[in-house]
Amino acid sequence: MKLSLLSILVFACVMVTGASADTITFNFSTTPGNTTTANYTSDGVTITAMSGTSVDLRFKNGAGDENGLGLAVGGNNEIIGAQSIIFDLTSLFSLNVTDLTLTLGSIQSGESGQVCDSNNMCVTFGPSDNAKGVSIMALYSDMKASNSPLLTITAPSGDVLVDGLAVTTSVPEPNGLLLLGTGIFMMAGAVLVIRKRLPGMTAA
Repeated sequence: MKLSLLSILVFACVMVTGASADTITFNFSTTPGNTTTANYTSDGVTITAMSGTSVDLRFKNGAGDENGLGLAVGGNNEIIGAQSIIFDLTSLFSLNVTDLTLTLGSIQSGESGQVCDSNNMCVTFGPSDNAKGVSIMALYSDMKASNSPLLTITAPSGDVLVDGLAVTTSVPEPNGLLLLGTGIFMMAGAVLVIRKRLPGMTAA
């Protein structure tokens, strides 16, 4: 009787590892002061916000959707005109990111916000996206594929604020990893036992 190694593995054990999702939220709800660079940390993960010019970063605390990170320019502490805020997301590259959601605020009628990577791949936010989380996972995937961690936010028309960034990651369950290890050990043992009992067995 001859059995293939693949058949032995299939019948020996079928293992599925579990995974849990974790969301890391950056809300930028602090005023960085007179600086063009600021670090924001959540759940032990740090990202860096930088002014695209020499203008200082500024957190605007207003009414309604007028809350978020902007720039000390134009008298209203928002991103406007040729100004920009650049985020360095290097720290996210070591994580198993399954979704990345950006929220921009203060997008009034006739205004727009835009987020682009270093490859000029962009996502545009309109008034209907105001203060809503919008997935930019495709943009992030392009950034990671090219190992370019910089994300640039501008306002092609009007002015906008950066409300928040939410990072969803997938983390293997410890119990799932234990089961997988046990399953591999059992499969290896089963293969050895069957090979001893069936000298004529061939591997396919």
